[in-house]
Amino acid sequence: MQTIKVQNRQTIWDIAIQYCGDREAAFQIAEINDISLTEDLPAGLSLSVPEPINARVVNHYFVNNIVPATAVETTAISTGNNIITNDGEYIMVTNNNNDIQIVTNN
Repeated sequence: MQTIKVQNRQTIWDIAIQYCGDREAAFQIAEINDISLTEDLPAGLSLSVPEPINARVVNHYFVNNIVPATAVETTAISTGNNIITNDGEYIMVTNNNNDIQIVTNN
């Protein structure tokens, strides 16, 4: 068992792959740390992680300095009658008429 720190935008599934080499370890991580599989994990949170299931995958992530971080970060901003939501890739704008416009954030 080892203790790790959650990085920005990491999910329990990312941690299972990075430190255990298998997504099935997410269930063990959740149980050991008394958290939900869908819980938003704040950066810097310490978690206990079981021993690797697939050392080859763990080594690949380590050697190549890969840190998976797949959580979607959403920001909602109210601008008068509009609400703008930005998930990093798309922007959704709604107004009083419930008109929705989605544009790419490039």
